[in-house]
Amino acid sequence: MGATLTRFPRLLSLALFLLAILASAGAAHATQQNPVTLDVRAGYDGNGQYHVGHWFPAVVVVANAGGDLRGSIEWRFPGDSEPAFRYDVDLPRGARKQVMLPVVTNSSSNLAVLRLLVNGNPLVSRNVRLFPIDINEIAVGVISSDPTLLNSLTSAQLVKGYTTVLSRLNLDLLPAEARLLEGLDVIVLHDLASATLSDGQRGALGHWVRLGGTLLVSGGPDAGRVAAGLADLLPVDLGGDLRANVPVDSIERLVGRRDLGNLLQGITANRISPRPGARAIDRSDLIIERDVGAGRVIFAAFDIAALRAWPGESDLWSLILAVEDRMQIGASFRVRGENLVRDTLQLGALSLPSPAILLLLIAIYITVIGPVNFLVLRRMRRVDLAWVTTPILVAIFLALTYGASFVLRGTRPQILQLALVQAFEGVPGGQSTAFVSVFSPQRRTYTLGFAPDALVSPGTFESFQFRSQPVNLSDSAATVSDLLIDVSSLRTLLVEQPVADVPAVQSQLIRDPQRLSGTLRNTSGETLRNAMIVVNDTAQTLGDVGAGASVEVSLSLGMHNAQTFPSQIGVPSDGLFNQQRVLASVFGNDRFAFGGSNAQGRQGLPERDAAYLLAWRDQQAIAVDVSGDGSIQQGVTLYLIRLK
Repeated sequence: MGATLTRFPRLLSLALFLLAILASAGAAHATQQNPVTLDVRAGYDGNGQYHVGHWFPAVVVVANAGGDLRGSIEWRFPGDSEPAFRYDVDLPRGARKQVMLPVVTNSSSNLAVLRLLVNGNPLVSRNVRLFPIDINEIAVGVISSDPTLLNSLTSAQLVKGYTTVLSRLNLDLLPAEARLLEGLDVIVLHDLASATLSDGQRGALGHWVRLGGTLLVSGGPDAGRVAAGLADLLPVDLGGDLRANVPVDSIERLVGRRDLGNLLQGITANRISPRPGARAIDRSDLIIERDVGAGRVIFAAFDIAALRAWPGESDLWSLILAVEDRMQIGASFRVRGENLVRDTLQLGALSLPSPAILLLLIAIYITVIGPVNFLVLRRMRRVDLAWVTTPILVAIFLALTYGASFVLRGTRPQILQLALVQAFEGVPGGQSTAFVSVFSPQRRTYTLGFAPDALVSPGTFESFQFRSQPVNLSDSAATVSDLLIDVSSLRTLLVEQPVADVPAVQSQLIRDPQRLSGTLRNTSGETLRNAMIVVNDTAQTLGDVGAGASVEVSLSLGMHNAQTFPSQIGVPSDGLFNQQRVLASVFGNDRFAFGGSNAQGRQGLPERDAAYLLAWRDQQAIAVDVSGDGSIQQGVTLYLIRLK
């Protein structure tokens, strides 16, 4: 009995040792089975915050500790039958790759699923928590080391009737593509060393401003670091030293309250020299702004954190940061699922025969099958052959009808493109929003390829609905594969992409309350078709402006002797796209209002005081690669050039 008791601890120790070995072997086996790790930081802040209907970044980091792999990263929203985006990736042993995945959705999704697939099988999966900002909310992005800076803005109304949401931007995630910032209405830079931004990030920030964004830059002791990489955007030049104890009464006057001086006897402010076009918001030149394209850059010559304890902080920034409607073309059509091509494309292959032709064909068919067939057989004294000749005639008519349909719709697919390009006088390049449609005479699938910097919405416009369609991304291209199109049908993709080829113009314009006058010169090497100058909802048609030609501008801004844009503008209604309908669809109502298009709203441009040149070009704006030879590509581009 004693020996048995002596052996028991030894047996227990041996059993525990064997269990430990088995557990270690199991862990090692599990490690071998899962050699890949997948991490993601999504949204503007890296924690999933995004604006519904707008593009946002998702930075995916994938590492491989096992053998060589080749697979695809999938981003899927719950409830979708297919992933929205796929990214092809090579993962040799020991590789660690970072991928910037542009993402967009029209729904308020709180969750997404990220997976890595190898040979079609999921290897690793992650749930991504998301925090949507509704289309009826204003988004303010703040870059600061202070996690509580401008918290008072959550109670501000930068647009009357709309709540404000703060997004604490992650500097590492600031994208190098302006469209990934489009969902932010305001961006605030505070105690940031802007020189550390890449050229792409600075370029994206500048282009975002030109497209209508509002940028607030904080000054004070850190102003030199903040302004170092933003010299081309700021409304001021900084002096070398600071001013101490600057009175705050000019800020109090802006808000209409007298309690800031009780908290601050004075503030430390930068010495500044306003640049041409800059204007002071307050009487002491503490807050300066300047228009940059369709947007604004505001410089506060003091550390904006100094106002944190002031009850009037929210009122001050509500007044200064009040935002206006922006011409966000892609988001406007995507959120509402509106198909600009549906009502403007004039493709003969899509048109049904007229009722008169159909009635004529039916009459001929009945006449041939009936009286003609009977009379011929009776003359031949072989009426009994009617049971043979009738089906033969029916077959002949069917063959002729089928052949005629081939003649009408053709045998080759057609790629049709309608692009709207936003550009600015004196700034090279522009931003294209292109509707790319595929017409197929037969039922078949296609693969469409675009440039790697193209943002392709993961769906197609069909009739009055938006149908999901996965987008495949890689370092070399963005593609839409297996796009199934039915017989004589049309499917349309929405593609947003920077373009370099934009007609150059020079304007010398003078504006008073009643008239815009001066000259406009076409300095490009091509003719600007059906050009017009547009301000607010008034326009002056210029006709075709040849290469190197100058035209006189004399646009009445009053109610008299002015053409109402776009309803009274006479532009061609023939051609591939009906230009009048295009203008009416885009500018015939308050399409770019906050919270979504207002069908009963005012017509015209969203910028009420800006002057634009609108001109057409019978050519595609972006390149499209189509699977299969023999496809026909044609397109029309409308340039929206904001003049100085």
